[in-house]
Amino acid sequence: MIRKLALLGLSAIVAGCTTMSQGEYKNLQTALNGSPALKREVLVSCIKDENARSAKEKAEMAALFNIEPKNYASTFCKRMFNGLTSGRITYQDYVNLDSPTADSSKVIRILQGR
Repeated sequence: MIRKLALLGLSAIVAGCTTMSQGEYKNLQTALNGSPALKREVLVSCIKDENARSAKEKAEMAALFNIEPKNYASTFCKRMFNGLTSGRITYQDYVNLDSPTADSSKVIRILQGR
């Protein structure tokens, strides 16, 4: 159950979809922080999903997030995970990702490695 939630939750975060409740988000944070095996599994899944993007999308994302294009998927996913598990990316930050008019500058900074 938690493994499925983690995989779905991270996919939702990466896609910018706000489909999790605040409780589910906090459960995801706790599960990832408490299980290195789960964190590795979800990280591998994230990298696979990001590598499936078109070359154009990866290049645009790499430029936006200040990542070498060849390292885009792994760097992006690690930064996303670290922001999520450390609490730097809050539930409200996650909710804001679904709104084109919301301030998501904090998440952008985190994904830029700042």
